[in-house]
Amino acid sequence: MGRALLPGLGIALGFGIAFGYLLFPGPCALAAAGAALVAAAWRRSVPLLWVATFALGLGLPQPADLPPHLVFQLPNLREVTGRVLDIPEPRTKNVSFTLALDNLPVLLLAYVPAEPPVAPGDRVKVIGGWGLPQPEGWRTSLARRGIHGLFWADEVEILAPGPPSLTRWASHVRQALLTHLYRVAPEGTERASPALDLLAALLVGARGRLPSEEQEAFRLAGVAHILALSGLHVGILAAGGWWLLGLVRIRPAWRYLVLVPAVGFYVLLGGARVSLVRAAIMFALLGLFWLLWERGWVLRKWLDPLQGLAFAAVLVLTLWPWSALEAGFQLSFLATAGIIVFLPTWTGSELRARLPGWARRPADLFAVTLCAQMGSMPIIGSVFGYLSPYGLLANVLLVPWTGLILWGGIFLLALSALPASMPVGSWAERVLIAPYTAAVRGLASLPGASLPVGPQLGLWWLCAALGVLLLRAVLDETGPGHGPLHHRAAPR
Repeated sequence: MGRALLPGLGIALGFGIAFGYLLFPGPCALAAAGAALVAAAWRRSVPLLWVATFALGLGLPQPADLPPHLVFQLPNLREVTGRVLDIPEPRTKNVSFTLALDNLPVLLLAYVPAEPPVAPGDRVKVIGGWGLPQPEGWRTSLARRGIHGLFWADEVEILAPGPPSLTRWASHVRQALLTHLYRVAPEGTERASPALDLLAALLVGARGRLPSEEQEAFRLAGVAHILALSGLHVGILAAGGWWLLGLVRIRPAWRYLVLVPAVGFYVLLGGARVSLVRAAIMFALLGLFWLLWERGWVLRKWLDPLQGLAFAAVLVLTLWPWSALEAGFQLSFLATAGIIVFLPTWTGSELRARLPGWARRPADLFAVTLCAQMGSMPIIGSVFGYLSPYGLLANVLLVPWTGLILWGGIFLLALSALPASMPVGSWAERVLIAPYTAAVRGLASLPGASLPVGPQLGLWWLCAALGVLLLRAVLDETGPGHGPLHHRAAPR
């Protein structure tokens, strides 16, 4: 029961928040959470603690309905002032960011001209018109975050720059990296090389310039997660950094002291997406555990990735309760949970032990992809309405390739100030990136690339997963020598 404590808290909190958005019980749920917590402490009961957490989750969501005067007022907005809350996202013709209005208690998603460049904390005046987000699912998702509409601006004016902050610095660094990256375009203009748009999306999550058909090809090929910054990108960059630090003979514990802050900054650079926050929390916990283990304060067998995942889930849900109903949160955590739960079956198998060394790494990558898809498949099917049968093949082919592109992009950034950077950029586009995008389009165009599924796939998959976990729990409880067949065969 001890190992299940933290995962149970994460699951209870997530389901509590999800039901809270349907019921909105308000203070009643918080009172029930307090009573259940007292009972859990009195009885020392873990299930009662889960009940208390579920009740707490019920009370966290707040109704997202607008007051009647705002419903009337927002469509008539033509000029507003407010403060930029997050790192602006570059797009083909403009940039977008969340705008907190000065005179109204509401947030808007603003689309403004790229010039002059804005940064988090800036107080700005924008002139344009209000718009209603479409489709309805996106509108509901934005409303949970307190964002009640779009604002399409023709003009933007910076009234006052924001105060210094880590987010503001990360925004300036991100813009500088993108500027340096586009300098290596073969023709010397920003729109000359669509391959650099893909590289910008893979490196810092700037997906706004990618054409919609390009993003759809990634979805149909079953590799849409490659475009969304996540634990995959953190893992690739952290592994490369680990190797580079190893070349200069830095001890593992000190490598974590270097890489954990670097990963944290990368999370800010990528916009603090849920998948990045989850990966950063787990990586930081791993680094802390390694430091404690090197000093002999913990045993190595105590390391449990499932506890780190559960801790990350509880923290993310507490900070952003609305994420419980977001597909990005569900895909990130379920895919990681699938790897943690199912992968040990493969790594400890006799089949893997018999494989030659050259075949083991591709087999491991295939197994990791399969485990991740087993965890995320119900969400993919329920949200998108189809599955990608070629996803396993696409991931085995494209994930290592993505690692090469990421580190190739870092190399290009290092060369961007040199005159020889443009020929190198042109070579990278022809040899590395163009075949990559061609492979994605080819996989997406294969017969049967999208397999339509019903809306009840998620519920069916959940029941199947619970059955598998229940069977595994029963087998773990009985263990070798505890089953009925063993007792029947045991000597008297």
